Amino acid sequence: MDEARRKTYYDSYWNRSYSSNQRAWSTEEEHQRGGLQAGYGICAVFASIAILLSMWMLFGLYGNQKLEMGMLYSRVIKVNSFFVKQIQVQNVKESGPVAYSFSTMPELDSPVYDKLEMKDIVVDPRWQKRYTYWLNRGSYLEITTSLKDPDAGVDGLIVAIVKGEDGFQDWKDDPDNPSLALRWKRIFDKGKLRLNVEDDDDYCIVFGNLNNRKITFSFELELRYVLYSTENADFVCSSHRTNTCEFPVALGPPAYVLLTSPVVNLHGVEVWHIELSYVPRLTTYIFSWGLVAVGLLFTRAFEIRQATLQIPLSQDHAPRIFDEDSYSTQSGDEIEKAAIPSAQLCSICLDAPKDSFLDPCGHCCTCYTCGKRIQNGDTNRCPICRQTIWTVRRIYDA
Repeated sequence: MDEARRKTYYDSYWNRSYSSNQRAWSTEEEHQRGGLQAGYGICAVFASIAILLSMWMLFGLYGNQKLEMGMLYSRVIKVNSFFVKQIQVQNVKESGPVAYSFSTMPELDSPVYDKLEMKDIVVDPRWQKRYTYWLNRGSYLEITTSLKDPDAGVDGLIVAIVKGEDGFQDWKDDPDNPSLALRWKRIFDKGKLRLNVEDDDDYCIVFGNLNNRKITFSFELELRYVLYSTENADFVCSSHRTNTCEFPVALGPPAYVLLTSPVVNLHGVEVWHIELSYVPRLTTYIFSWGLVAVGLLFTRAFEIRQATLQIPLSQDHAPRIFDEDSYSTQSGDEIEKAAIPSAQLCSICLDAPKDSFLDPCGHCCTCYTCGKRIQNGDTNRCPICRQTIWTVRRIYDA
């Protein structure tokens, strides 16, 4: 092979190798840019979740509560000492309720029985009446209802037992749906419902009138209250002595506050209104947000490291370098040696072959050693286009 053909062969190969590496570098750059954008999205989602969780803890889970306490009320409030440093119980009406604090969950005491009878209750057309009781697990209620005028209601009187305020609102939207209540019955003359309580919660007895005229009825209610024991309390605070009870919460295990009401009406009062509030442990939230900030900084640092990581971009390899007097044939029958064309020698040292290219400009004009020397030197610019060199990428032999 003459000198002209040899030079054409090498020039063609180096042009193909340069173009392939440039395409690979462009693809890699797009992947890195997409990875950075995805990282920004993950950081934003992570920060949003942390903010929403903090707001829910401050104003939702541990926000102020207004409780309506009837007779034989016995309710345990549990708080996480990591987020709450004090519990405040304020009686905003008449005296009567008593609050107890515990370091461990109080135990259930012996049951108390009560019976209530209500007569001649009137329910307006397309309306309802409800009676709410706080019941602990192990309690039960049984209600017997009778209409004063069985012919007054064409659609009868709906009697239902629902759990909590959310359960009442669901039933209120569709009172004719039995699946929205724990117990449900349509009464045309007399009827009875019974519920065994499995969870501590508010339970509402609701009477729904879907007729176009009033309905008058009476009912008898038998209740079995299971109350919590007040023995072994760490602290007792009665609204007879103060209007606000404050219970400090030590950092460590959960804290418990037991709210109780009298077993009989006191001075003609059967319902007491209590306001329950929590003082947040702000140092905990500051510490939590510090962890969030550290996590975001660590994520960002990892992304930057990945973006600047030096990774070979191409699987193409340079042709094998042979002796001065021969070249390699394509037939494979014999191996001939060829000299390195001067155009493929390093432009700096004029000794080693051009076995690398400069990133990002892509110029292939130096050997790897001279390329690194330029990158680490004072100029750090491509000898051809004067663009700043990010890194030097080697083109490997086959």
